[in-house]
Amino acid sequence: MQFGIVQQEKFNAKDGSYSLVTRRELIDSQITATDAEAALLRNYFLMRGERIHVGNVKSSNGAAAKEFKLFPSGQIINLNLVYPKPEKSELRLYISKGAGFFPNEGDVWFLFIRRDDESLWIGSMSEKEWRRLNSIGKIDDEESLLDENIDDIDAQILAQQNHCNHIIPEGKPASIIDSKREIIVRRREIAVRRMQQSRYKCEFDVSHSLFIAKATGCPYLEVHHIIPIRFQKQLHGLKLDTLNNLCCLCPSCHRAIHHAEDDLVKSILDRVAEKREITKNFGLSTEDLYRLYAVEDIVRQ
Repeated sequence: MQFGIVQQEKFNAKDGSYSLVTRRELIDSQITATDAEAALLRNYFLMRGERIHVGNVKSSNGAAAKEFKLFPSGQIINLNLVYPKPEKSELRLYISKGAGFFPNEGDVWFLFIRRDDESLWIGSMSEKEWRRLNSIGKIDDEESLLDENIDDIDAQILAQQNHCNHIIPEGKPASIIDSKREIIVRRREIAVRRMQQSRYKCEFDVSHSLFIAKATGCPYLEVHHIIPIRFQKQLHGLKLDTLNNLCCLCPSCHRAIHHAEDDLVKSILDRVAEKREITKNFGLSTEDLYRLYAVEDIVRQ
């Protein structure tokens, strides 16, 4: 599977791929690279002017050995990579405890090319750790969800003051820069408009019961960016603080989209992505969204 924008950001990667390690691969001490994995390896060594040996490892006289950097240490290791058949129908990578790379069954193994030095990295980790590391719930939510909720309450107060039917003039910029990191601040009037257009109902399930916020007299909702706005750069500057990228969720569903089991997260994503035509408006497929939230089905391709 090819890296999505979360993996590209996390690993500072210009390209990457990942899949599960099977029991058969461990028994044979070899992984057959397919699809995104094979394309990445072929293109990388082609750009470097390095030939991939055709035939078995023994016949290569050492030419099968290719250099990788081991994640996360950066240690240089050498693994054998060959086309075992003359027609080059398979690309085979040999894993080795002695060489320093031998994942466990069911681990996610991954390859990526770093942006800064064009080096080829390889690594593995448990599927649980991979999902934890690559989930926007873990990257974004812990540091920003509270602030977003405060903004939502503030937006509802402003909406109430304007009788819930006027567009509030823009107050804050779309983003500001502090001395440590970029902070993207949402435009409150967009959140208010989305609440109004949702008719103050949860957009995953309109039957969900909402309490009335005493500060506003309106049903309490939380506004969620389906595609986090910090990924604007990765999407070539496509604006993400827009009505098409916002949905209104009850507090329970908002927590669920970040932290629930995969099936529920997928159900919420399917519903809100369809409502907002995410594929049409932002060019991301359903599988792309699943990768954003680390709920994709990782398979041996």
